[in-house]
Formats: sequence, C-alpha cells, structure tokens
Amino acid sequence: MSNHSDPQHNSDPQDVLKVTAAAKREHPDPAEAQHPLPSGLLLLFGVIVCFAGVYLGVYHGGFRGNIYNESESTPDLLSSKKLAAPGVSQVAAELTLVEQGKAVYANCQPCHQASGLGIAGQFPSLVAADWVTGSEKRLVAILLKGLVGPMKVGDTVYNGAMPAWEKALSEKKIAAVVSYVRASWGNAAPEISEAKVAAAKKEFASRVDPWTEADLLAIPANAVLEGAAAPAAPAAGATAAKSAGGSGAVDLDAGKAQYLVICVVCHQPTGLGLPPVFPPLVKSEYVTGNPERLIAIILNGVMGPIEVDGKPYNNLMPAQGAVLTDTKISQVASFVRSSFGEGASPIQPEQVAEARKKYGSRPAGWTEAELKAFPQ
Repeated sequence: MSNHSDPQHNSDPQDVLKVTAAAKREHPDPAEAQHPLPSGLLLLFGVIVCFAGVYLGVYHGGFRGNIYNESESTPDLLSSKKLAAPGVSQVAAELTLVEQGKAVYANCQPCHQASGLGIAGQFPSLVAADWVTGSEKRLVAILLKGLVGPMKVGDTVYNGAMPAWEKALSEKKIAAVVSYVRASWGNAAPEISEAKVAAAKKEFASRVDPWTEADLLAIPANAVLEGAAAPAAPAAGATAAKSAGGSGAVDLDAGKAQYLVICVVCHQPTGLGLPPVFPPLVKSEYVTGNPERLIAIILNGVMGPIEVDGKPYNNLMPAQGAVLTDTKISQVASFVRSSFGEGASPIQPEQVAEARKKYGSRPAGWTEAELKAFPQ
C-alpha cells in the first residue's frame, strides 16, 4: 500500500472554499452587444456634436480661402457682419436701403427665387409685375398682412397664399425688402421709406385677415402713403475720380468696399465665383474687355445662359444701376479690373455717366448674344 496520499482526496476544504470565493468575485467575460454605452456618455457626445455644428454654422466664414491666410485674415472675417475694406470708414460702407433689402429677400427667395421669376404655376414673378412696381401702398399692404386666394399677375392666375410679415419683420426690414424688389431684375421703381411702412402699418392695424385680390384693387392705384419721401440717390462725392480730361485716379479702396458689400456673396473674395452657379471674374473677357460692356452689365444685369472662361452658366445677375451712383460703379468696376483683370485700366465716372445715358432706360438684363455684339 502506497504511502503517498492522493491530493484530490486530501485537499484542505478551506483551500477549496478560498478558490471558490475568488472565482465568485470575478466578473463574467464581456460579451458583444450586451453592454451598451451609458446613456450619460451618449448624451455628452450628443451635446458636443450639436455645439460643434452650431459653432461651425456661425463661424464658418463662408469657407473662404483667406480665413487662415495670415496676410489677409482677421478674427472679424469669421463673423457674418459685413465689414468695410481696410482704410475705409464704416460710414462709407454703410448699406443703402436697397442693399439691406437683398439680405432680407432671403425670406422670399424659396418662393420667388433668386431671379425674382418665381415658380411657374405656383409662385408669381416679381419681375415687371404691376403689384411690385405700381402702387407702393398695395405692395406694403401685401407684405404686412399677407395674401390669399386667386390673383392675376401678368397674364397668369395664381391661387395660393403668402404669409404676413408684419410680426416677423421690422418696419425697416419691410421697407428694405420692398425697395430691393422694386429696384432689381430690371425693375426701376423708387424706394419706399421706413416712415411710409410705419404709416401703412398704422392704417391697417385693425385688419386681421390676409388680403384678397379684390381687397387690394379697392386700394386706389395712386394712393399715397404718409411719411417721409424716399431718400434721393446720393450724389457723386469726394471719392470720385479726379478728372483731367476724363482721366484720373479712382479710389480702389472704396471700390473694394462696394465689392465686399454687393458682389462678394456670388463672386467670392477671390473673384473665382461659385461654379457652376456664379461665374468667375478672373480670366473673364467681360472684365478685361470693353469697359462700356462691363459698365452695361453692372447697370442692367445679365440674364440667361452665358459662357465664361469656357464654362456654361445659367443664372441671373441683378441690375445695380438704381442702387449705385456713377462714382460707385466707377470704383467697383475699377477695383474688379485691377484685382481680377490683370491690371486692366480703371473706369472713370464720366464713362459710366455716358453709358447710363445710352442704357439706363433698358428694362431687362443683357443676354450673352447682346454682350457679344459689343466691340471687343
């Protein structure tokens, strides 16, 4: 009989209990899809993602290339606030009523489109529409209280609804947007002042329902709104070119300020535009070519398909003749030719005045065929 004991039979019961207790203290092996992230951690991640989206939306700077260019960038470039060019006072870069209206028109664009032509059969055109260029009292009334039911615009009958903007927009913003639509896309009606909008708001204060066509037609077409008259267009001032036989130095800094206010959204700070929507100014024959043709484009705008630098575009450029003085057109055109036109010669206010005499009464924007007909 062996003297060696069997360890399996001679194990101390206390040792067995210790091993069992240690095993019980161990957590089970993790298994896939059985332990999701804690809800608190998921909430934290959601907050971070939302904050990042809001931050990017506010401070994206238009995703412009000069944001991180140390020779051009400033912290203010990240702001959506429009800035004057370096060396130009904020007063000089202050927006006119029509220029302010362009930003407010973003509320109207989904229906009436950037071109003002609306959507056929659904939303009416604002181009050459009597409701826009005619009675200012009717137009302001529509903005204030909205519109419902069938309405004839041009030769087409529309049957929809337009919301009231009285509570959403201030009197100044309503004045700005109605002035903008009356001065864009070939429309050439006068501005409507903030004081006139305030007068209309007071007159129609008791009305709670939107207008119908019959209601609007009951307002006399020649009805006058009380309040200050529309401001007169500013006269050419001290920034005009110093003329000596029609030649002189043009204030390119002032032209840059105008460009940053009016043109930069479409054509960008680089002048490269936003293909395939807005064409570039760089390498464009319309910039470097005949100065009279460039002036005509700024005065009356462009409509329909056009080819620039070998690429097709089909959009509408609004007319600026009713918004900008001869001096301002001279400055912005000269800035564009100097910056994006390989140093092309400046354009004098006298040249703009001469072109305005010839083309100022033109009701519509230029087509590519008409622009090609200009001497090179």
